[in-house]
Amino acid sequence: MQTNHRCTRFVAVAVVFYGLLVLSEQFRFSNHASAQMYEGDSCESMNDLPGTCMEPQKCTWVQQNVIRKRQYSIYDVPICGFTVRASLICCPDESEIRRTLVGKADQACQNFARGSAFFAPHIVEGNEAEFGEIPFIVALGYNSTDSDKEYDFRCGASWIAKNFLLTAAHCVSGRNQPSIARIGTLNLTESDASNFQDSKIKDCYPHPRYKPKLKYHDIALIELVTPFKYDDDGIVNKICLYTDPGDMDPRHVLTASGWGMTTAGGSTSDVLLKVDLNTEPLERCTKDYRTNAGHFRHKLPSGVTDRQYCAIGKLGASGDRGDACVGDSGGPLHFRNLSADRFYLVGISSFGLGCGSDSASIYTRVAAYLDWIVPIVWPDQASLLDDE
Repeated sequence: MQTNHRCTRFVAVAVVFYGLLVLSEQFRFSNHASAQMYEGDSCESMNDLPGTCMEPQKCTWVQQNVIRKRQYSIYDVPICGFTVRASLICCPDESEIRRTLVGKADQACQNFARGSAFFAPHIVEGNEAEFGEIPFIVALGYNSTDSDKEYDFRCGASWIAKNFLLTAAHCVSGRNQPSIARIGTLNLTESDASNFQDSKIKDCYPHPRYKPKLKYHDIALIELVTPFKYDDDGIVNKICLYTDPGDMDPRHVLTASGWGMTTAGGSTSDVLLKVDLNTEPLERCTKDYRTNAGHFRHKLPSGVTDRQYCAIGKLGASGDRGDACVGDSGGPLHFRNLSADRFYLVGISSFGLGCGSDSASIYTRVAAYLDWIVPIVWPDQASLLDDE
């Protein structure tokens, strides 16, 4: 039976501006000022954030987020006054916005980590994950055309909030739409439903700037119909968002996981796999992809950007590198903070040059998208408290 749900592009209402003069006129009619302020005055901007009253042409945040990225509408930015030439807007303080976004993500992490147990498996070296070792990983199931099975599991995701998963945009775009999300299992052929949890998918939100022909902004949120439930053993748990926008120390071990291919061109695995990787510095990764990108070159017209994250495996005894492969799309790049006993999501698996290649795999850098993730997942204090 086909599962009815819709995966729609989450796009903020945006107005196309033809120039900064037109922008001023748009603001003149977008919002009414509650009191006349003057240029340079302190004011209260969106979501009660502090800001400065100024002409929209001078507001870097507006130029970046309203005009260029189109993540916000002119109607989101309050007017604080008028001059003879133009409306004045309350330009948000960018550093304060960043602090607020990070603060919400960190608070959510503290809330759901408090009082919830993490299973402590005996972690062994090798490709197969141990039971409970990666409690937040989710398999996305797509309606199967094979009469012998109900779903094809083709992408991974991570449970980040009560009703939300984070995955790659290419996993939910176009006709490529998942029907269910499964958590709590190591083996996708498991038939005993008491050993895993399934939730139907309510909606999918690819990033508004994602374009299937390119490899940028490959990130999406999935909203669940019914949230997953914690279990007493910590086999099922959420993961925190890593909020530092910089690269981690290359010596720090990261883990990629999913039900992926074990060799180039091979079949996908029914068993959950993991591999340890290290960060490849962005500068080196950019240079490497400029040289070796091959058929990916036209999909990376701006090269590898700081909104992407590069990680590479170590050479094994066979001469191959450990790597995240095709079947791991949308899966997590993560690490465990043992002192805090929490997992942190650094990246979303996007693409690579091939299993075990000498070039790094590319992930979408989670910290670069907090301005998009947080307002959807935790729009207010109530949603943060609801995530405990």
